[in-house]
Amino acid sequence: MLSIRQIHFSYNEQKEVLQGISIDLKPGEIFGIVGASGGGKSTLLKIVSGLLDASKGTVHWNEERVLGPSERLIPGHPEIQLVNQDFNLDLFHTVKENILVKILHLPEIDRIRFCNELLDLVELNEVASQQARYLSGGEQQRLSIARALALESEVLLLDEPFSHLDAHLRLKIGAYIKQLVEVRNTLCILVSHEGDEVMQWCGEIAFLNKGKFTRIDTPEGFYFNPSNFNEGAYFGELNELKEGRTKILFRPCEYKIVKKDGFEVEFIDSVFFGAYWKSFFKTTNKQTIILHANKSLKKVKRIELKSKNTKA
Repeated sequence: MLSIRQIHFSYNEQKEVLQGISIDLKPGEIFGIVGASGGGKSTLLKIVSGLLDASKGTVHWNEERVLGPSERLIPGHPEIQLVNQDFNLDLFHTVKENILVKILHLPEIDRIRFCNELLDLVELNEVASQQARYLSGGEQQRLSIARALALESEVLLLDEPFSHLDAHLRLKIGAYIKQLVEVRNTLCILVSHEGDEVMQWCGEIAFLNKGKFTRIDTPEGFYFNPSNFNEGAYFGELNELKEGRTKILFRPCEYKIVKKDGFEVEFIDSVFFGAYWKSFFKTTNKQTIILHANKSLKKVKRIELKSKNTKA
C-alpha cells in the first residue's frame, strides 16, 4: 500500500503549494489526480517518488518510508517510477540503448524481445538507432514512457503522460498500462489537467484545488454531479443556467426536446465532431448553452433538463 500522510510543501513562505495531502492507495488500481496547471500535481508526484523533500509529512510504500533526496545519495525509490515532462533520457544514447539499459538484469534473448515489444508499443521502431537528442518532443515523451514500463516497477507515476501524443497512441499506451496494472498488480497514479482524459482510465479520481484534495470520487460522480462549475468544467463541457438565484449545472447530453414547458432556446450554430453534432443555443436571458446530438438541432425551440444539478 502507498500511504501519503499530511504532505505539505512550499517553495517560499508566501505560498504553500500542498496543504496536508493524505490518502492510502492499493496496488492494482489506476488513481487519477486532476487540477489546474501549477496547482501542485507534479510537486506531489516528485515527493511520492522520492525526488523532492516534503516540507512536512511522510510517504510510505509497503510500510517502508520513502526517503527524499536529502536522505539518499541517489534520489528516488527503486520501485517507484516517475514519467514527467523532464523525460530524463540519455540524450547521446540511441532510442534502443535507452530502453536496453533499463533491463540489463534480463537474459539477452528476453532483453531484446521486451525492448522490441516496447518499441512497437510506443511506435519508435523507425528511429530505434537514432540518438535521443534528435527526437521530437512527442517522441521523447514516448521513449520516456517506454523506459518506465521497461523497469516493471511496483508503482508507476504518470505526469501528463499523453500531452504530446496522437489520439490513437493515447488509447494504445493507455490500454497497455491498464492491462499491466491488472496483470502485475501495479499501482498507477495518473495526473493531468484534462479530466476527461483521466476519466477513461481511472477507477477513482481526486480533485486538487488550492493545495488540497477537495473531493475524491468516481469518474461518473465527477461527470454527472459536479460540486461547482469550476470543478465540473475539468471533466468535459458543462452548461450553467441561472434560475433566479439558483444555478443549474448540466452536461450537453442531459436534456430532451419538448414542444412546451421547459426552457425556450434560440439556435445559433452547429458543428460536426464526427461521433456527434455540437449545437449552440441562447436562452431567453442571453445565456449560451451547448447541446450534443447525432444530428444538428437547428429546429429545436424548447428543451427540458433530464436532471437538475442545482447550486445556490
